[in-house]
Parts: sequence; structure tokens; C-alpha cells
Amino acid sequence: MSSTSATMTRYNTPLRQAQRDLTRSRIKNAARDLFYDKHYDTTTMEEIAEAAGLRRSTLYLHYKDKAEILVDIIVEYTPKAKEVLATLPGPRPSLDTVHAWVKRVAKFVAKERAPLSIIREAEARSRDAAEFDAVIQELLRAMGTSNPRFAEAAEPGADPMLGARALMLLEELTYACGVFIQEPRNDRAKALLAVTAEDFHTFLGQ
Repeated sequence: MSSTSATMTRYNTPLRQAQRDLTRSRIKNAARDLFYDKHYDTTTMEEIAEAAGLRRSTLYLHYKDKAEILVDIIVEYTPKAKEVLATLPGPRPSLDTVHAWVKRVAKFVAKERAPLSIIREAEARSRDAAEFDAVIQELLRAMGTSNPRFAEAAEPGADPMLGARALMLLEELTYACGVFIQEPRNDRAKALLAVTAEDFHTFLGQ
């Protein structure tokens, strides 16, 4: 075995991999909180390193820039988002049931400290926008678990108007949840959730 191979073998151990995974997890958690509190554009790599309790040089050993961190956050976040969106009742739920679901999504966003719009952030900064378009379609399909209209809207070759309405509802849900979790006691924020629920209810009843 060459000296280079021996060195690689020595350092590629389960313990080192666990340490690497732990460090990356700390970085992602710190970045997610900063992106949530300050917004992606105003967050710096130096702030992420400080929040994670790391030197900036250590941070750059794991990620070349914050866009790369954002993509990793999306990879972890998307399955969780799909799981909660899939609980949208159907196929023709009552308005009260839809309103309760919208509130559940808002609580999920607050707990994860990652709004659905974070996927749009990644899409805007990625060289492969199609990859994130596919994620959006996955979220629409998740909402179609019990609702044929969302399932149909997410299918390739779906009617463009139907797809556009479904996408706008997802965007509306994103915005309403974002406002609500910032000001949960604000009457306007509560009204946004109520209006979003009404719009979903109308769409599902068509």
C-alpha cells in the first residue's frame, strides 16, 4: 500500500466521519437560524462560523460558500415539508379542516425555522434551476396525496392554468405562514392564514 493510500485509510475512519457529520450539522443548524432570522442575502460565512462555534477556516473545509450550505439544508428539509404538506385532508375537506391544516403547516415552519420559500432561495442561486423546480413539483404532489386536483397539477403535461393555480397556492401558503410566525398575535397575520385556507378550500372544491 502506498503512503498516500495508507494516510487516506487512516483518516477515513467511522469516528472521523461521525465528527465530520456532527460539524456539518452544527453548520447547517447555525446557517438555518441565521437565514431565518436575518435572511439569506444578509448572512455572511463569518457569521455562520461564529454561530456554529467554529473558525472560518474550519467552515471552509466543509462548505465553499453559503449557497452550498443552503442546498444541504434543502436536502434535509424537503422530506419533512413533504410529510406535513401530505396531511392536507381531502378530497373535499371542510373549510375548518383546511384552516386547521394551514395552522399545522405554520407550526411546522416555526419549529423547523425554515420557511418553504427557502427552496426558492436555493433555486434562484443554483445553476440547475430544474433541480429545484422538481422539488416544487414534489411538494405539490405531496399535497395531492388525498387531493386529485393537486396531484393532477403536479403531473408532467398538466393543464398550465391548473398548475399555475396550484403553484400560486403554495406561494400563498409560504407567505402567510412566514408572516404569521413572525407576528402570531397580529390580526392581519391571522387573517392571512384564514384567507389562505379559504383559497385552498375553493380550489379543492372546484
